Amino acid sequence: MGEEAMVESQVTDAIALIKKLDSDGAAPTFAVWYFYDDDTAWRLIIAGPAFDALLPKQEAIAYRKIVEAMAASSLSSLTISDLKLVRTDNPLPLALRSLVGTAPDGVVRAHFTDTSLMGFFIKEMIVLRSAQSASPRAA
Repeated sequence: MGEEAMVESQVTDAIALIKKLDSDGAAPTFAVWYFYDDDTAWRLIIAGPAFDALLPKQEAIAYRKIVEAMAASSLSSLTISDLKLVRTDNPLPLALRSLVGTAPDGVVRAHFTDTSLMGFFIKEMIVLRSAQSASPRAA
């Protein structure tokens, strides 16, 4: 495991957040607990078309959607500082599509350690959702 242990309640809270975002119409197509080795910290990385429309220019609005969903879900072990929003055309979500695929509303717990994928070295991650984005952005 990463230097900082992932707590089961954080995974459970992340799944609850994903389901709340689904019901709010901001369904993420990508949700991964990712261990940043250089920072020795876990971050829940979330991406989806609803956030693509807001990032990067309206980042505050995107994070507000997350905060509102977190508050409505009464999460006990997940804070906004644990999260990182990225676009679906970010290299990590693009790379993971070839490794793990889920249904758009599916949730899995695919755990990877010391993995190389398309030029990425992944110290540790737990994939919760990795679905094909409905509307990829043209470059």
